[in-house]
Amino acid sequence: MTKKKVQAKSKKILEWCINNRNLLFLEVCLAIHAIYLGIFFYLDIWFLAVLNIFSCGFYADWLFILKDTSDKSMLYTYFEITAFSVINELTLGPDYGFILYIIGLTAAIFYLIPSYKNKRFTVQIIGIAISLLLEGGIRLTGFRIPLGIENLEPYKVAFYLINMVIMASILLAATFFYSHETEQVWESLNYSMNHDVLTGLYNRRFFERRIEDTPINKRSQYVISMVDIDFFKKVNDTYGHEAGDAVLVRVAGCLKETASDENLAVRWGGEEFILYFPKATPEQIYPVMEKLRKEIEQLVVECAGQMIRITITSGISTGMADSNYEKVIRSADEKLYLGKQRGRNQVIV
Repeated sequence: MTKKKVQAKSKKILEWCINNRNLLFLEVCLAIHAIYLGIFFYLDIWFLAVLNIFSCGFYADWLFILKDTSDKSMLYTYFEITAFSVINELTLGPDYGFILYIIGLTAAIFYLIPSYKNKRFTVQIIGIAISLLLEGGIRLTGFRIPLGIENLEPYKVAFYLINMVIMASILLAATFFYSHETEQVWESLNYSMNHDVLTGLYNRRFFERRIEDTPINKRSQYVISMVDIDFFKKVNDTYGHEAGDAVLVRVAGCLKETASDENLAVRWGGEEFILYFPKATPEQIYPVMEKLRKEIEQLVVECAGQMIRITITSGISTGMADSNYEKVIRSADEKLYLGKQRGRNQVIV
């Protein structure tokens, strides 16, 4: 398997884990309680074994009967874990590390129930209050539920370390998933800021910023080609705006292929586009635009059973290193308008 395939598969698995994080969390909780059920059964501590039987039933109900993995299920899960931790703390004492579940989930709750009725702060405050009162009360008073459990004393450190590892793993996973989701959101926002939503081409804002941010001493001669779809209003009026959008998308695809990676294809507005060719001359770009014009002339856009043919007109203008790019764009637009006057479906230099 190639490196790209491995990365694609890993990304797919990660996306699935993020999209199904609540399901995974419920399954992990069920597995933890099942393990503790076995441990307490083995150690002949029936009260805590029965407690874990009820907890296993709680998660089995959400997973297999209700089949609910919504934020609501996470809220109830939080309080189940809190109750489980409180009972274990009161039974075994603070040295077994069950308080770590309340403390850890108080931090992880922002990821686990990010949108459920804005209750995250309330839940956190409850978790912090329970942790402080429980830990402080037990350590100050030495209170225990008198069940006569002494045979767990040799396993105290083991229990504490196991609980620490479990909670640390959950926090690490939540932090990793949250970071990945945050990166995706920023990537999406960055893409939306720089690209046209419909066509996927760069937008006007990005193009202007790209030129303005390039220092004059690093600029070279460039070519701007303004492109317009002929009779586009007629397409919208005759076939509808859905067909008009389909035409824009197909034309944008052709422009993107023409621009390649070194140049820019920009949706300027409406049915107007710009192709920006840095380090180029009109003599080099004219045949490129002619090829694009002929390609689109042969294009057939199918939408709702209609076969739509279109053409484009283009105007080419040259800019130097110190040129005002707005004047270059106006010049290209004037040549485009000249091409319209001459009958459309042509490239004017």
